[in-house]
Amino acid sequence: MNAGTWIGIIGGIVGMVVAVGATLATGGSSGIYIASGVVLFFALMFFIFYKLLFQQMILASRLKKEGIPGKAVIKEVHDTGVTVNNSPQIKLILEVKNTFGQVYTTTVRTLISRLQPQLYEPGMTVPVLIDPKDENKVVIDYSGGGSQAKAAATYNNTAAADVNTAAITEGMMKLQQEDDAIRLTGKEAKAIIKKYTWLGIYINGNNPYAEIEMEVLPEDEPAFEAKVKNLISEQSVAKYQPGQTVYVKYDPADQSRVAMFHS
Repeated sequence: MNAGTWIGIIGGIVGMVVAVGATLATGGSSGIYIASGVVLFFALMFFIFYKLLFQQMILASRLKKEGIPGKAVIKEVHDTGVTVNNSPQIKLILEVKNTFGQVYTTTVRTLISRLQPQLYEPGMTVPVLIDPKDENKVVIDYSGGGSQAKAAATYNNTAAADVNTAAITEGMMKLQQEDDAIRLTGKEAKAIIKKYTWLGIYINGNNPYAEIEMEVLPEDEPAFEAKVKNLISEQSVAKYQPGQTVYVKYDPADQSRVAMFHS
């Protein structure tokens, strides 16, 4: 966030403190109740501004350093009814295409100049930055450039990432060995996928490394929640989205030990 934003936040806090102090000093016996109402009002206003503006600003600031570059086609444009310094805020429905060609839909809010509304129209392509922790979180990349996270996302093709490659590969090998052991001795069960999270890494091309949260449904035991990390083939990504059914094997003695079996 820029200096003007911080000045506004600090000014708001100072105003609240002054208002509460004045109320307590002059409000008599009812001053405490009025002061509480003032605090609640300011807290509500701050929450609204945070959700509508500051949250997106904080995300944009972080993704300038960490975001993975991609492209997005604007599918829909909606007015949110919010205006900041005569600049209206709009909500964009985006069809995002990341660096590795995968396409999905998400939304983003952004401020635009009231003199240049034509900058964002359905059908236009805009550069975006994608959160490596949650690909549904994106911001418009006003610089149009890449980011530091691009090297991490393509680490298997980048000599500068050799150290990270070795560490990640070693961790994946250990996980693979543990999964193989579970597949040999574990009990098979059906599972419903609840959440799919790309971990910002592709292996051997466009095959994403992902964390999958699921509800495991054993035939003769209560259902339970589980998380697994797995390398997904590019062609099979759609099979591991929320609502899809997969099969796993799990350790009956330790239900935290779960491995994908087959889809």
